[in-house]
Parts: sequence; C-alpha cells; structure tokens
Amino acid sequence: IPILMISAKDTESDKIVGLEMGADDYITKPFQIREVMARIKANLRKVEANMASESVQNNNEDKDNIIKVGDLTLDLKRVEVKVKNEVINLTKKEFDVLKYLASQPGQVVTREMLLRDVWEYEEYVGAIRTIDVTMNRIREKIEKDKANPKILITKRGVGYYVTDKS
Repeated sequence: IPILMISAKDTESDKIVGLEMGADDYITKPFQIREVMARIKANLRKVEANMASESVQNNNEDKDNIIKVGDLTLDLKRVEVKVKNEVINLTKKEFDVLKYLASQPGQVVTREMLLRDVWEYEEYVGAIRTIDVTMNRIREKIEKDKANPKILITKRGVGYYVTDKS
C-alpha cells in the first residue's frame, strides 16, 4: 500500500526527510483535492503494475520448476511425480533418476551416465545392476503395463530414456 504524506512543511529538506522515512509521495499544503486524487491513483497504478510483474515472475518460476513429458509431470519444487495427474510416490533417488531422464526426453542415457551423474559414483564396478533394479522399481510405479512400458523405455544394450509421447 502506497504511503502518501501530506504536510504543511514545504522546504526541500522536509520533503526529502518524508520520502526517506518511507513515503511514496509528499504533498504540501495548500493542495487541490484533484491533485491528491491523481497522485493516489498514480501510486495505486504502480502497486498494481508491481503485483502483476511479481505474478508473472512467480508463474515463470513455477514453470521452471515443472518438467512435463507426455503423461509424466515432475514438480521439482515439491519433489512430486504425476502420471496423468495421479501422484506417484517415489523415493528421492527414484525421483532424481526420473528427473535426469525427463530433462532430456527421447535421449538414451547409459547406465554408466546414471551412475556418474545421479549416484555420483566415480568407480562403479559391480554397481551396474543397481540401475536395472531402480528402473524396475520406477517402472512398477509409473507404468500401467510394466511389460509394455509407455513412459520409461529400455534401449537394449544401451540404456534408458523417457519417451516424449503420450
């Protein structure tokens, strides 16, 4: 809410002190009521413009926190996954894997890439099966028909990807 200061003190230093104390506008007596009304309206327009700008910024931030690929939606802020608007409960690691794949839809990601980038393993001898087990758990949760997956796809001998088709 804008603060409009009306005062009989009309020196430059009085006006500066009033504005520095937090007033958005400073009017000295005598004044015309139409001028006061015009200043109030001008200040309200500024407030409305700031609110609209903040709303657009918040919308953009929300969009930046959402990854949507086909029927799959990831809300990065809430750490939440939905398939066809149904919330799916995943562990943090399962969410991280799905986020990694969904951020590059259609692109095949190798098991080694997942171990390096999601698990942050520098050496992953013997850990490759961890990926397969995790993928099966994710698939059980997000796929309608696990034997015929539509979202989380295996590229035999290469790796996994999230399809961008519904």
